[in-house]
Amino acid sequence: MNLSCPSSTLRPGGCLYCLDACQIMADDARDEGRKPSVIITIGMAGSGKTTFVQRINAHLHAQRKPPYILNLDPAVTQLPFDANIDIRDTVDYAQVMKQSVLLLPTALSPPLNHPPRYKLGPNGGILTSLNLFTTKFEQVLALLEKRAPTLE
Repeated sequence: MNLSCPSSTLRPGGCLYCLDACQIMADDARDEGRKPSVIITIGMAGSGKTTFVQRINAHLHAQRKPPYILNLDPAVTQLPFDANIDIRDTVDYAQVMKQSVLLLPTALSPPLNHPPRYKLGPNGGILTSLNLFTTKFEQVLALLEKRAPTLE
């Protein structure tokens, strides 16, 4: 499917903020018996990811088609919507930064009584939190597969 949009924020499948495109994709998926539509929202800090998801969430709730939302931002302090799966329930970003991360020594590193510790800044804390969460991602995928038939 190739939707066009006169907006300067053109993306494959439609405009970033075009809620009608989301509805068209969901309708097409249902008509063709495909799996539910998925929207992955990524971007730099302050780029509007949370606002975008909040608007889509509100739109879909107004259509009586509540979405299944995953929050994968461990550093967000609050969300203006409920997330069905939230990384913050599994990984504590602040604790990851405070406790640092253990790195396993390599074959070339000198023998140590304990692995070295490195202090992490905000970006390192986010990346490490995401890496820790990936250890649970099979469970996340299983939940999504289980829920998929109920979504559009």
